[in-house]
Amino acid sequence: MSPRERVRATVRGLPVDQVPVFLWINAHAGCRMMAEYRPSSHWHWNLAARASWLPFRRGGPRHWFWRGLPLIFDIHTFNWANAYGADLGSDMIFASYGTPWRYAAPKRRDGRFWLTDIYGVRRALGQGIYPDMARPAIERIEDTKTYRLRDPRPDGLYDIFRAYRRDLPHHSIAAEVWGPQDFTSTSLFGMERYMLFLADYPDEMKAFLQRWTDYHIEVARRSAAAGADVVMIFDDYGYDNRPFISMRMWREFTYPQLKRLVDAIHEAGALAGLHSCGFQMPFLPHYVEAGVDLLQAFQPKAGNDFARAYGEFGDRLTFVTGIDVQRGERLSPAEYKAEIIAAYRLAGRRGRHILGTTHEVQHTMPDANLDAMLGAIDEIREGRHDD
Repeated sequence: MSPRERVRATVRGLPVDQVPVFLWINAHAGCRMMAEYRPSSHWHWNLAARASWLPFRRGGPRHWFWRGLPLIFDIHTFNWANAYGADLGSDMIFASYGTPWRYAAPKRRDGRFWLTDIYGVRRALGQGIYPDMARPAIERIEDTKTYRLRDPRPDGLYDIFRAYRRDLPHHSIAAEVWGPQDFTSTSLFGMERYMLFLADYPDEMKAFLQRWTDYHIEVARRSAAAGADVVMIFDDYGYDNRPFISMRMWREFTYPQLKRLVDAIHEAGALAGLHSCGFQMPFLPHYVEAGVDLLQAFQPKAGNDFARAYGEFGDRLTFVTGIDVQRGERLSPAEYKAEIIAAYRLAGRRGRHILGTTHEVQHTMPDANLDAMLGAIDEIREGRHDD
């Protein structure tokens, strides 16, 4: 079976030749891995990775330029370079519409690197490796009526999916859209403002979330038309062991828009995936009701019980999980390998399971643990753990 066929069959509950695999790698990790661990199949990517990674390794984290330079591989590890994930054996590849023009107006001020993302959110690269929200795009409830999203119709925004379909014709290509809760709360409004607006201005927020979802429905349709097999809705719903907002509010504000997205993705002929971090257990029956095909992340650290969830919902929902990148950095290589194999034995042999990373692999993952992760995947694919 091809990776594309394998993913579709798994989601439908049909037999497959081997469990599908999904590897998600962040920009700095992609640079490091191509430069020092396992080269890409593209020599020019390897040169760029070394040029970006080596100054960072030699002390670049102390300077904003070298700390931020590997972010150019956000284009590579999240777009072209999830093609690097294909080199490592990933059946499903993430891509994001509209890149590489994801950020605009970069400036250096106050010792930080400032930029504006495509949604008008001001971001700053401080002491970490990610450009965090420094000023939201919406600060007053009145702004919800005047806020303008960029035009989703220009055909060139979706060239990444055509390129993937051309260069990786047999892989499953997953597009990215934002759901109603995650990006809006963490970046567009800021978390505190978002929560207060839900309570104080429910009608205005429902109207805004409807408009926000309309936009991403259009993006999803155009992404699928350009070649995406899966449209992944990014929408985090939980902390550790509890949801961000009450289940009553989630059902009132978030669920209707999630359902609209899922229905539109299916109408476009694609599979509907959901990436949602944090505690997921109380949401599972709602995902099934909404028709979500794949749930990605399902982090054990957040309080999720994979055995219980798969036992109850594994006949109707495909779980993309089993490679815990958060705990994986702290486990011994032998422990990490054993944990991945145990997840496969729990679900992967029975269907509706894609053996996937619970989030992005970070540049801090030890080489020995990368060896353990990829070694476990190789052994599983060879059938050495089917007894």
